[in-house]
Amino acid sequence: MPLDIPQEHRATIGKIVALSEENIAQLISAISSVKIRSTPSEMSDAIRNQVTLINSDDLAAIVETLYSLYHVREFSEVRADRFVTDIVDSVLKDEKLGARQEDIPHLRETFRRLLNIDTLNALTKAIKLQRDGERIYCDSRIITDIRPVFSGEVSDAPSSAVIRHTLKIGYHRDGDGPHQTFYVAMDETDLHSLIEDIGRAIEKSETLTKVLKEGQIARLGI
Repeated sequence: MPLDIPQEHRATIGKIVALSEENIAQLISAISSVKIRSTPSEMSDAIRNQVTLINSDDLAAIVETLYSLYHVREFSEVRADRFVTDIVDSVLKDEKLGARQEDIPHLRETFRRLLNIDTLNALTKAIKLQRDGERIYCDSRIITDIRPVFSGEVSDAPSSAVIRHTLKIGYHRDGDGPHQTFYVAMDETDLHSLIEDIGRAIEKSETLTKVLKEGQIARLGI
């Protein structure tokens, strides 16, 4: 089944399809020769001086689309050859890209090479490793409200009240599954405890980042 190429990537897929053999070879060589970069913008900046055959704006767009394709392939867990076939089928299906049946061998070879760059393979595996879990955090919100306490008849005004906080956490189950939520009731003591835990986690992250930097080990993921 062909992939549904997002609208924002269609023009760039067209640019990739139009790349010459020389363009492709230079792009792959440049990406392979630099250290791994976590974001496409960082990668584009790192290889810009080495890629002389593709203008700067097109290079940034192509690298961003490649990062997206690697990400989709890794999390879809589709075999590499099957994924390439799906991309080619999508290109042929989109009439605006102007690809023809006789272009299939060239298209397959182009995407096979561009989706088999060791640098980007390592990056996507690292991101998947970082997000490997039954539940993946998506977003959160803390809802604060006043709960009245009625001491006698409910027709009488409340005699007192409590302040309650509800932590709403959104997550994806099993990788990129449907968005789900759960709620946790908290008091002010819980909030301060959560702040302390988050602060400690950030300090640990900063310490480990320094260790990686001193050991000249690339930090991947987010």
